[in-house]
Amino acid sequence: MTTLNPSTIWTVPEPFRTIYTHARAAPAGRTLFVSGQFGVAPDGRMHEDFADQLGQAMDNVEALLDAAGLGLPDVAKATFFLTRSGDLPVLGQVRRARWASDAPAAVTVLVVAGLARLDALVEVEVTAVAADPAGREPGRLRAATKEDVPRIAALVKAAYAKWVPVIGREPVPMTADYALAVRTHRFDLLERDGALVALVEMVPRADHLWIENLAVSPAHHGRGLGRRMLRHAEDVARALGHPAVRLATNQAFAGNVDFYRRAGFTVEREEPFRGGVGVYLAKTL
Repeated sequence: MTTLNPSTIWTVPEPFRTIYTHARAAPAGRTLFVSGQFGVAPDGRMHEDFADQLGQAMDNVEALLDAAGLGLPDVAKATFFLTRSGDLPVLGQVRRARWASDAPAAVTVLVVAGLARLDALVEVEVTAVAADPAGREPGRLRAATKEDVPRIAALVKAAYAKWVPVIGREPVPMTADYALAVRTHRFDLLERDGALVALVEMVPRADHLWIENLAVSPAHHGRGLGRRMLRHAEDVARALGHPAVRLATNQAFAGNVDFYRRAGFTVEREEPFRGGVGVYLAKTL
């Protein structure tokens, strides 16, 4: 797709060029129309504040794109409906953090008197066009074997590298012994076109399923794969008869903490961990 910002109309200011374009031309292809999404979590709960509702609505859009074999680069047009003009700065911040691109979608932002759900503060709808009419395969989930150890280690290293400068060291998953972990834990891998794009490492315990690690290839961010792997882990827990899933992350990984909260997890406790703070979260199924 091609962005259009001709010199014959006003120039998009530099700070907005990663989240706004005047128009986007899409070649003929398979088109997906995503209905307006509210900030409703998978368990049916509506988030309360604007930022959480917006984040969940964007999560829902990404999940629907992924279900159709599409991703954020395929989005040609996005429309945001807000009920309060005072939330516009937060909208810009979240869009820059999550949906910024060198070739952004065409965007319309509307402030309206109300939405179909009285408790909704924002609604997001998009239109996506696949350059490849056949689309991408959703991917294949399978159990890991010892032959997968090098690819697992490489994916984890790539996924967690961005956190090294945040905490000043390699996160624990980057230093794990995956030859041992594959023998003792359950690893389920997601592959697309022969490439490993996401994984989840799980450990069944007496009263819950522990998620030791969930990682997505940076090249495949924004396609709902993290949520897909999390839902898969929840399905595994249910199949094993566990009433809950639990996991831990670093407080400094703010994006991760927000991701799990939007997915319905709650913080059980926080405690010091290797010079930082470990956050322990749980979700009742």
